[in-house]
Amino acid sequence: MNEPKSQTPTDEQSQPLLTHEKSLTQKIGHGSEAGDILDQQMVMLGFQLIVQLNTLIKTSRIHGRTNAALDKPVETMLTLIHTLAHDHPVTVRLQDDFLFLGDNHLKVSAQQMVVVSSIIDAMSKWKIGGLTFSSAVTSQHLREFAYLFVSLDPATKTLDDFRQALKQLTIATIELEDPRELRLKEEMDGSGGVANADPKLTHKAKSKAAYGQAGAAVGTLTQSVRDGGTINFKQAKRAIQNIVDLMMQDEASLLGLTTLRCHDQYTHNHSVNVALLSIALANRAGYPKVELADLGLAALFHDMGKSTIPLDVLNKPGEFTEDEWAAMRNHPTEGVLSLAQLRGITNLPARMAAASFEHHMNLDYSGYPKLKTPWKLSLTGRILSIADCYDAMTSSRVYRREPMSPSKVLSMMFGKSGKSFDATLLKLFVNCVGIVPIGSLVVLNTEELAVVLKPAMEKTDAERPLVKIIADAHGNPLDNGPECDLTEKDDTGDYRHSIIRLIDNTEYKFDTSRYFV
Repeated sequence: MNEPKSQTPTDEQSQPLLTHEKSLTQKIGHGSEAGDILDQQMVMLGFQLIVQLNTLIKTSRIHGRTNAALDKPVETMLTLIHTLAHDHPVTVRLQDDFLFLGDNHLKVSAQQMVVVSSIIDAMSKWKIGGLTFSSAVTSQHLREFAYLFVSLDPATKTLDDFRQALKQLTIATIELEDPRELRLKEEMDGSGGVANADPKLTHKAKSKAAYGQAGAAVGTLTQSVRDGGTINFKQAKRAIQNIVDLMMQDEASLLGLTTLRCHDQYTHNHSVNVALLSIALANRAGYPKVELADLGLAALFHDMGKSTIPLDVLNKPGEFTEDEWAAMRNHPTEGVLSLAQLRGITNLPARMAAASFEHHMNLDYSGYPKLKTPWKLSLTGRILSIADCYDAMTSSRVYRREPMSPSKVLSMMFGKSGKSFDATLLKLFVNCVGIVPIGSLVVLNTEELAVVLKPAMEKTDAERPLVKIIADAHGNPLDNGPECDLTEKDDTGDYRHSIIRLIDNTEYKFDTSRYFV
């Protein structure tokens, strides 16, 4: 397979061209933020309500219902409810992994997914379809509600029990809706709800939810390791199984989520991204479905050894000292030890141990840990090293804010094919992300600007992926630009569209992840 070709213009052409493209990307960035101001405010307020509800529930679990720590989330929630509730109550509704504020789909950004997933999980455990707050709700009502939410056990109590407990406290300002009642109401009024939504949107919502759940699981387990607590892998297993199921339906949509680039959430995002990329690569390598879930779980916790490194070192923005580098290079070994010692896991799976121990070793053993005795690198280790390197190099880090573009990273990795990376697996990996990788920013022969959504179906069309046009030939942003299959031909047999150059979106700090979340 050929390496991605450089699309860089000559020095004589580059300056005016790059100046035009920088202006164009800036216009797109600003243009995509335009929209109905009222809708934006609703989304912002709705998300803040979710954040405060999540904070209230978590704080109640620690402090009970009377502690002063509840003051801020309670007062903020009251303000938001009174702002949103004009002539009707405020309802947060859950259906098929969609969150709604009233009848409006509450769209959230990549960075907001962990919080949203936490609320989705909490509501799902109680089988709550909707939470309704009237404008008459009081501070005491919110405190009592949150206390019941965390003190009653959804494993032994039903939603009706929860409702009865609220009724006994004469709290009529907060209503809990049963999903079955909501569906019956939708059938009667003919709305159909999310059941009749666009399947692509439904898949995207479920993918985002699974991504957020996996990220939350990494955060929870990492903190548990730091605290020496008991580990529960149930949430992580459920999230990975969802990811595998969704990957079987639409691989490209899941891989699109790996374009999320947030250095503040690097540890969590990186772990989930490596799991997604590893599952996709292992699927191409012929892993059975049940083994994909095992591999994905191992990949999700491949960096668990970093939980033994002090946070001030892990998040250090400057150069590491020699001792700090030694600690960083030792994290694969520490990862195996940490996982083996967890009270919540028995008989450490071989894949999980390999994922932690081998992901920096390299095919030619030029990486670390260094071993004095012969060692045969596992297939898991070879897969993880490719996924880990690709995501790490295309991501911004605390100590390296500037990532590399996906095409440059692939070129660099191909230069080490057969040395650092398994050559066969690397070719399969390119089939996953595309020779013009998912998330790349490209200019078409029509001078339209587009983002690569998924690779072409056939290897012979490797340089003709599916793209989404995001700006016209004059650089005007398109909020709902069309998707374009670059393999399509016109009546004369010529291709309708072709890529004439790649744009290094990292150079212009242009985030293409917005088109996948």
